[in-house]
Parts: sequence; C-alpha cells; structure tokens
Amino acid sequence: MDFYQIMTLIAVCAFVVLVIYAVLTLLQIKRTAESVEYLSILAAENVEKTQSTFDLLHNVSSALDSTFYKAMKLGIDLFSKYKSTKK
Repeated sequence: MDFYQIMTLIAVCAFVVLVIYAVLTLLQIKRTAESVEYLSILAAENVEKTQSTFDLLHNVSSALDSTFYKAMKLGIDLFSKYKSTKK
C-alpha cells in the first residue's frame, strides 16, 4: 500500500465514523422533539383544565377590587364631609 491508499482509507474511515455519529445525533434529536411535543400537549391539556379556575379567580378578584374601591371612595367622601362640617 502506498501513501495515497493509506490516506484514502483513513479518510473513508473518518467519513464512516462521521456518518454514524450524525445518524445517532439525528435519532436523539428526533426523540427529544417527540418528548417536547408530548410535554407541550400535556401542558396545554393542564392549562385547559385549570382555565375555569383562573377565570373564577379573575372574576372574584375583579369583584373584590371593585367593592374595595367603592368602599374606599365612600370612606373618603364620609371623611371629607365630616371634616368640612367640623370646620
């Protein structure tokens, strides 16, 4: 075997190793993508299940905010009237 045949053999072996690792990497990427897809579907289902709870919390929070601000305004108005009658 001369020098060029040895270099060609080394290059072919390196290329075969590169192809093997590329195939293994692509298979791992495929498995990872499938896992991410499964996780996103599961997360979407969980969000859909809890959406009614979040809507209820939002409605209760809005009602409490509205009631709190109305009560606070009434308190300020009463305090202002009390203070104006005091003078």
